[in-house]
Parts: sequence; structure tokens; C-alpha cells
Amino acid sequence: MGRVFFDTKKNIVDVAAAKVLTNADSGTTFIINQASAYEITLPLMSTIDRGWNAEFIIGTVAANAVTIANNTAEDTIVGMVSYSDTDSSNVATATAETAVDEIVFISGAVLGDTVRIVSNGVNYFATAQAHDAAHITIS
Repeated sequence: MGRVFFDTKKNIVDVAAAKVLTNADSGTTFIINQASAYEITLPLMSTIDRGWNAEFIIGTVAANAVTIANNTAEDTIVGMVSYSDTDSSNVATATAETAVDEIVFISGAVLGDTVRIVSNGVNYFATAQAHDAAHITIS
């Protein structure tokens, strides 16, 4: 006998303006619209459960930066961006950062560029995938 799964679809939320996330947003996939520049603020660590997670995907491309940021009281983002650009040796590369303030989808980001974030209750661990090195920055 096989297993039966119910409600297996993801919770998808379109975002086109500033948003402050909460513990209730855990497990959500946010589809980012770059029609304007804005910031998505991550919850304070003290307000979330261990295992809090979210995914952010560029769904509408435009010429504006969209920032995913810590609450100003924390520097808890740790992560890296991998991208499919190749250097002269034809090798794809990655960049990494620790204890930083923000992740930015820059104005040159393209459809499908993605950031995944999960928390262990102390840090937000971010894994980003982009078509080009400059599409997503962590700083």
C-alpha cells in the first residue's frame, strides 16, 4: 500500500512591497516582484521557532533592487551565493559571507534567481542560486 499525502502544495505569496515576516511565515515561498525597490525584514530570532524557513524567487523582473534584511537589532545571516557564470577556466564559482545584514536581489536579477533561508534559532542560513554572479549579493 502506498502513502497518501494531503495538502502537499506549497504556500505561495506574491510580494511587491515592503513586508515584515513573522513566525507564521515559516514554510512560505515568496514570489518577488521587482517593480519597485523595497525591503523584506526577517523576524527577530527570539520570535521564531527553530527550523523557521522561507524561499524567495524572482517572479517578475524589473530594474529595482529587493532586499531581504535582518531586523536592525541583529546580524544573523550566514550564507553563500552560487551562480552559473564561468570564469576563464570555465569553472562555476560561489561567494560566501558570515554574520551579515542583508541579501539583495539586484536590479539585474533574472526570472528564477532564488534564495532559501532556514534558521537554527541562532542564525539564518541562506543558500542562493543565481544565473550570474552579480544577481544576488550577501553583505
